[in-house]
Amino acid sequence: MKVRIIAVLLVLTALAACREKKGENLEEMARRASHPEAVLVETVELGEGIFYHELVSNGKVAARNKVVIPFRTSGTIVELGVRNGQWVRAGDTIARIEDFQYVTALTRARNRFDKAEAEHNIYWTSRNALTGDSSATGSDREKMQAISSGLTEARISLAEAEYNLNNTRIVAPISGRIANLEARLHNHSSSFREFCTIVNDELMDVVFPVIESEYRFVAPGMPVGIVPFANDTIQITGTISEINPAVSENGMIQVKASFRNDGRLIEGMNVRILIRKPEPGRLVVPREALVMRQGRDVIFIKQDSLAIWRYVEVEFENSTSLSIIDGLSAGDLIIVKGNINLSHETIVKENAR
Repeated sequence: MKVRIIAVLLVLTALAACREKKGENLEEMARRASHPEAVLVETVELGEGIFYHELVSNGKVAARNKVVIPFRTSGTIVELGVRNGQWVRAGDTIARIEDFQYVTALTRARNRFDKAEAEHNIYWTSRNALTGDSSATGSDREKMQAISSGLTEARISLAEAEYNLNNTRIVAPISGRIANLEARLHNHSSSFREFCTIVNDELMDVVFPVIESEYRFVAPGMPVGIVPFANDTIQITGTISEINPAVSENGMIQVKASFRNDGRLIEGMNVRILIRKPEPGRLVVPREALVMRQGRDVIFIKQDSLAIWRYVEVEFENSTSLSIIDGLSAGDLIIVKGNINLSHETIVKENAR
């Protein structure tokens, strides 16, 4: 009986000591957290979420509607009503070539045609009167006579003269902005390779390569992010519209994405392409939470007032996040800021935000 009483007393004493020690530990933790040497950190609570695979590639944007405007007739530029960057509408006259020689050529061509047509009609009328046969109109015989009399050639020359005169007036075939305009007023058109380019950049495409092993991550209709090199704060969303079903000699597959431009991108601009494919049910942590210790991946978690390091195994990673498959559990407080110089059991306190 005495032995049992002594055993019970020993157990009660041990429990009291544990409670007292736990209380002392909590007090010690609070004291450490308020210590002026405690490192300020920021944390996030770890939970299951969606990890996004990221494929990154580079490409150049190109307007879907773009027309190079050539000089279809040659001559001195006597009217130039546009400048680079100017918006024009389809059908607008944007320049004019001196037309005197073309007006003269058209007059001559029309006179030759009228003469040849009159001679042809006289001949054919006379023939029909002699033979009494008017059913031959449109026959092969009439066509041969039209050729021999010069009517066919006159008709071709007239159409050519009309075409040349019409093209002394340069008209915008589509709506868009003037680009690559080098032509100058009062200069001869032969001094320039072409007049200009009209670019309608409301709808644009970007062609970019992906490596063969990443082919499984892309599919038509998948959204992509488009970020210009000139300003990485801009991101426009596009959609994969084409995938070339062939692998190049370098092991690359050509992909095209289409997007509606909001005016911030221009023809030929270099961009970075970001493709994101979701993987649900992952433990996702911000990339800045990961540090290296002893050559291994480490993430610090906050327990009470201490920073505890955990060796982790990374499953996937992208530009902003990591998917962790070992070393952490849902509910852990992950230290994401102030973790660069931490060591195991460093005293920390939450930074007020």
